Amino acid sequence: MKKLFLVITFLLLLLGSYLFIPETKINYDMTIYLPSDSNTKLGMDILTEEFGKESMIQVMIMDIDIGDLLIIKENIKDIENISNVIWIDDYVDIVNVPLEYVDPSVVALFYSENDALITIVFDVDAYDTSIDDSIQRIREILSDYQTHIRGEPINHSESRRIANGETIKIMVLLIPIVLLLLVLSSHAWAEPILIIITLGVAVLFNLFTNGLLSNVSFITQTMSLALQLALSIDYALFMIHRYYEERLSNPAKEASRLAFKHSIKPITISALTTIAGFSALTLMRFTIGLDIALVLSKGILFSYISTMILLPILLIWLDPLLTKTKHRVFFPSFSNLARFQLKYKHFLFALLVIVIGFSFFMQNKTQYLYGESSEGNPDSVVNLDLQYINQRFGINHQMVVIIPNETVQGEVELVSLLSTNENVIRINSLVLEADPNIPREFLPNELVSYYVGESYSRIILTTSIYEENSELFLFVENLKYMISTQYDEYYIVGQASALSDIQSSIKDQGIWIMMLTVLGVSLIVGLIFKSIKIPIILVSIIIGAIWLNMTLLVIGDTKILYIGYLIVMSIQLGATIDYAVLLTHRYIEERKSKDAEQAMLTAFTQSSISIIISGSILTIVGFVEGFFSDIDSVTKIGQLLGSGALISLLMILFFLPVSLLVFDKWIIKKVKR
Repeated sequence: MKKLFLVITFLLLLLGSYLFIPETKINYDMTIYLPSDSNTKLGMDILTEEFGKESMIQVMIMDIDIGDLLIIKENIKDIENISNVIWIDDYVDIVNVPLEYVDPSVVALFYSENDALITIVFDVDAYDTSIDDSIQRIREILSDYQTHIRGEPINHSESRRIANGETIKIMVLLIPIVLLLLVLSSHAWAEPILIIITLGVAVLFNLFTNGLLSNVSFITQTMSLALQLALSIDYALFMIHRYYEERLSNPAKEASRLAFKHSIKPITISALTTIAGFSALTLMRFTIGLDIALVLSKGILFSYISTMILLPILLIWLDPLLTKTKHRVFFPSFSNLARFQLKYKHFLFALLVIVIGFSFFMQNKTQYLYGESSEGNPDSVVNLDLQYINQRFGINHQMVVIIPNETVQGEVELVSLLSTNENVIRINSLVLEADPNIPREFLPNELVSYYVGESYSRIILTTSIYEENSELFLFVENLKYMISTQYDEYYIVGQASALSDIQSSIKDQGIWIMMLTVLGVSLIVGLIFKSIKIPIILVSIIIGAIWLNMTLLVIGDTKILYIGYLIVMSIQLGATIDYAVLLTHRYIEERKSKDAEQAMLTAFTQSSISIIISGSILTIVGFVEGFFSDIDSVTKIGQLLGSGALISLLMILFFLPVSLLVFDKWIIKKVKR
């Protein structure tokens, strides 16, 4: 009766949490995760307060004559959310002045070989979802022409389109692979069903309760379900495999109780260490770390509860089905690998020391990226459109400089200074649009209000730098220096400045996050095992795996996303140590009644399948995300996670057994008392 009550409670809670789905807000704006005191964040707030919300796209219309373009321009102005449509006629009276009499350098910005480039200004920010409808209306009006579009709103619209289908696509790819691995490692055909039910309930709880959070980033939403499954599947495997052992000599109910008793320690350690790994991310000044940590920690907690409460009940209820569908295990026992390790333990331990030492030296040379791109596929329509327009009309990467309304002369001097920077292609400012000697109250209000707010003015820079590299960061620093010579207070808004702020906010946090993760994981492992020495051995091997992962990237001359590195490092340390905990826990159990080598042979044989399946699933999840996602950030994180999980798995399988044997007297004394 108690079991039925618990299952009904689970179902009612699941149904209740389903109600939170409409409340889930997916966020695509990475700038909201910038520190509140960052220059870019403060500048964005001032920009909105002084000039209102605004964004723009540029549309290249192929093979169009001027008369038709002027008509289309007026039609586009009538679309909702559009405040202005800018073309050369806003600067030159082309009705009365033929284009051949206009300065060619000016014409080249708007019209080239019968192709026109118009700028469409929206009265909402680039992340507003209502822009999607406006862009669709623009496409309809221009349906008779071939067009190409560039600009932040189109990038974010594409991000939403990609992200909406990403989770389903990734899960469709993963589930058959996961089921195949579970079948190969199972003792019964019905076993994978128990695991999918147990973890499926937990995954749904996590997905549904995301509505309790203020918002969830599209990166977190895309990766969290697959990661939760991969990070917690070992809990169910530990429990089920122990159940089979106990079932050999006990009825189902007692076997389930004993499996729970013997599994609770390694599963609890596994859950706590994984959460500890994520907890360190909450301290990141770039608060996407907090976003990821909250969602995944919540998911791990749900998986733990489901495994410890729901799975033991299902094992009892479905024991007849497990018995009827029993089959031989398709995976080998790996006892030969264990014997190889016993024979060459000193050589393997020496190799471990060399690998860790070499990796420590090499990982310091890792090159990082600090930005993210949602439209990662270079063959996507968005990227191809961008290339077409860049080739015909040049690059249009813009930054906004915000300065206090002090003196017109000060603005003139700043604009003059900024124009000397070789990376600044064009400057738009009121002092360039109108004679600075004319009092501003005599200028058209529409012109003045575009550049001058109540307390601040804005200067718009078009730059030739838009790809993240050392040159971009140097350009931002030079820009800041130039402005600081004229103004004490200033703000810079744009992708380049945002990247610079992200770099400065998280660049030096890696070492602290790793130290806190190591401390948290070590403390949990140490308390559970009641040992100082065991966590030193286990954590050292996982850190070695992290360094080796970085080393391979250095050797391959591959740059990695810094945020991705912090996330993967936390996952690799907090989650893959689960496999080390399982093997160590079993070794200590066996060591109470056997000598060291026999205890390791038994522990390795009994634990290896669970470890290999869990590690393989995490590896596959990483690589599937890495090679099949269309979101650049997810791709980079996935590839790094896949290689990191695989390296951790191999390090644990090949080097942890020999490490435990080498330090047997050092760690077993306390256990045997």
